[in-house]
Amino acid sequence: MPACNLSASVAPMADPEISQYSAWNPGLEADLPRRYQPLETIHRPENVYSNLAEIPELRALTGLEEEELVAFRAERLVLHELIVRVTADIMVSEGEEEEVLGRQFRHITLKILADYLSPHLPAFQQAFDQLYDEIQHRVGELLATAFAPEPETDEPEPVSFLARWLGKRTAPQRKAAPRSLEERHHDAIQTIKQQGLATRGEQEKAVYKSAYRVLSSIAATQGHIGVDREVLARLIARHACNDFGSRRIGRLLTPHIERAMQEEGYGRVPLADEPILISLKGASAAGKSSLRHLLRHTLQDLGFEPEQYGTITPDIWRRLLLDYEALGETYKYAGRLAGKEVKLIDAKLDRYIRDKARRDRTIPNLLIDRFRFDSFSSDTVARLLDATYAKYVSTMHMYFIITPPEATVERGWQRGLERGRYKAVSDFLGHCVETYDGMPRVFFKWLSSPRPRFKYVFLDNSVPKHTPPAVVAHGTRDVLTILDLLGLVNLERFKKINTAATCPQEVYPTDDTLAVAANCTFLKQCLDKVPEVRFVDADTAKVYLRATSGRFVVEDAELLGAKRKDPELAELFAELGVPER
Repeated sequence: MPACNLSASVAPMADPEISQYSAWNPGLEADLPRRYQPLETIHRPENVYSNLAEIPELRALTGLEEEELVAFRAERLVLHELIVRVTADIMVSEGEEEEVLGRQFRHITLKILADYLSPHLPAFQQAFDQLYDEIQHRVGELLATAFAPEPETDEPEPVSFLARWLGKRTAPQRKAAPRSLEERHHDAIQTIKQQGLATRGEQEKAVYKSAYRVLSSIAATQGHIGVDREVLARLIARHACNDFGSRRIGRLLTPHIERAMQEEGYGRVPLADEPILISLKGASAAGKSSLRHLLRHTLQDLGFEPEQYGTITPDIWRRLLLDYEALGETYKYAGRLAGKEVKLIDAKLDRYIRDKARRDRTIPNLLIDRFRFDSFSSDTVARLLDATYAKYVSTMHMYFIITPPEATVERGWQRGLERGRYKAVSDFLGHCVETYDGMPRVFFKWLSSPRPRFKYVFLDNSVPKHTPPAVVAHGTRDVLTILDLLGLVNLERFKKINTAATCPQEVYPTDDTLAVAANCTFLKQCLDKVPEVRFVDADTAKVYLRATSGRFVVEDAELLGAKRKDPELAELFAELGVPER
């Protein structure tokens, strides 16, 4: 294996502490060191009133994630809901530079927070405290009923038919065998679930939802509910207030945000008659944000009026949640320190847009730029359409960004130097594996659904920054046009990498794992699932090969012959069964 040259990608920096590091030696660990855990935004005392010291034990007992166990302060939930509303409701200009959107977003958010919301924080706090007391009291009642001691029941000893015929007396009563603790707790949890589904009140439903979430997680972890009743009540109340309490605060903010929009002249993201959703799919540091900026000039062709669409890019929230300049030696962990809170706000944003869509029966045009592992989940489209605002989308455009894994490491390092958000090498490479493994699932999931209208583009982003990526393929449910066959082969190759690599030379396996014949499953599936596949020469735009229902027709034998001179393409055509003429 070639030796690693760790100095090859060192950026010239004035700070000697930084200049000793590089993309492949960034100077941070994959996991957040324990000593920095108190700096996470979900554990800072100014944001939460829970105690970090109790969280590891509670997590072991309950199986819940840390962000589900903390208790956010009312003023922090105010910031959550403000971020959600600025993202969903207020027009924020993209500007001529990629970084303008983030700066404009933070300026608007801080202006509304300081001038329109801060004077009312005592009222928000009072309302939140009252809600917490109500929820905790109701949770106590629910738990007392659900886990009340079972009454002892008697049942008669069985008497044989002959004994009854001879007139013998009924045998004395015997004690019924008690159910196991696990059985009783399982039944209690299922009862809570059914009662929650049946209840109509919004607050009551929220209490049951949180109770079911906490109790079912504990039961799955421990086998039964062995946590102290008082601790249980506190955990459930925290869980409900972080979610439902946040929603309640959001409603209190609404008139003040509306006044800010009117007085400051902030434009509203307009609703669309036939909403278009553009979704950028790619690994971390694959170039999604750069593509988002480049797309500004083509969005009008897709039906987007200039500045008349909403942009969802959660990365721009981070500097509202964390003071990067005050981090000192921990500055490289800034992204990790705010990551769990960003995830929570992102879920609240989805819920807010979904609830608005149900009221308005439509949504705005949206451009979504975010890396989220559940973006590549195997949930069915029917379930997604039912549970999210996607059901109101008329046309969905997906851009699948194919960037070499080693390039994401380099780009990510440069992003850290420019914006202060670093990641470990194994994080970038692991995201690539997750992404390229998930892209085909996402693609075929939406391809097989009758709605919404689905258009897609696969892009090769192995190009210099600020350079438009090359189109690999594009199409609809009926026709797929392929301009770069090896680009789709790479989509499979890039998930077969060494995530423990410490230099570019270690990223790819050296055996035949990356051979073309071993990486054309996605192409074969496309030929099987897309009614018509056109093979087009990128230079001349000529169709040289066509597949209809999986059967090939050669359109230009001379051009196809020229393509076969490339050894990898020749291997690919042979593997696909493409005829000579």
